[in-house]
Amino acid sequence: MRRIAGVMSILALLAGTTAGLADSDRWTVIPENEITGVTGASICPYENPEGGRHNCISFECTPGEPLLFTASVAGFDQPGDLGVAITVDGEEIWDLRLMATGDGRYAKGMSGPQWSEGIEAMQTGLRGSVVFFTDEYLWRDHLPLAGSGDAIDHALSACWLSRQDASADPEAAARAEVTAYCRDGHNRAAVVNEGFARREDFDGDGRDDWLINYGTANCGPIGSAWCGWAGCEVAVHLARGEGFVEGFRGIAEGFRAVEEGMVFRRHGSECPADRAGPCAVLYRFTDDGMTRDGPAPWPPE
Repeated sequence: MRRIAGVMSILALLAGTTAGLADSDRWTVIPENEITGVTGASICPYENPEGGRHNCISFECTPGEPLLFTASVAGFDQPGDLGVAITVDGEEIWDLRLMATGDGRYAKGMSGPQWSEGIEAMQTGLRGSVVFFTDEYLWRDHLPLAGSGDAIDHALSACWLSRQDASADPEAAARAEVTAYCRDGHNRAAVVNEGFARREDFDGDGRDDWLINYGTANCGPIGSAWCGWAGCEVAVHLARGEGFVEGFRGIAEGFRAVEEGMVFRRHGSECPADRAGPCAVLYRFTDDGMTRDGPAPWPPE
């Protein structure tokens, strides 16, 4: 568990580590706030109103916006960020770093599919524990799970989650992927610029395919997470059967469609031994999608 081991010795020095009588014993639904519109599910494993202390967590959002996992703590100097580790039925499911939201709370996006298993464990588990921690603070407590199934279901029904199927709609799935990544990884909204998705019959079978240029997307003011010194991420989805298959996904400096396939300008590792790279590589169309053919001339404009 990140950073917790180094501060475990502090635990014995912290005051007020006995849970108060006001502790929540079950999860509850957060009714939609008339002013902010926020709704979700929450629990406060520790509350001491008279002492001005509490530790609470929630799943919440403004309906239709990405799902957030939030925490609030009180009774000590507010840190710049907050660690939250959760164990369910003896297995640690999350060791998270939450970012300050500016209103005394901390949040992390959880709209991507990689969080679904942990959320399900929170809903179906029998017992849990939670640790709130910073470099100088650690609080370990029980985490009641009673009522979590229905309460978290309420949050999930209100909040946006990345559930698109690329085989049915590659563009929608790619936009959902970018949205979830920016919210979950950087707590920022995704910006999808012109050229992100291109629909065209690349393989000449009379059906439109999709090319997704992830390099045109970024997380707010943060530069594109899908580009690096070797190029930007590109995906090609070809119409096959009743939907689409991903024929190619990788880093490329550029791409051109040719009659027999698509040529990508790729990293030197794809080039012959006598070429320093980058070099052009042909990927041929097949009945199942695309297959790498090998180095090829770079097509003219």
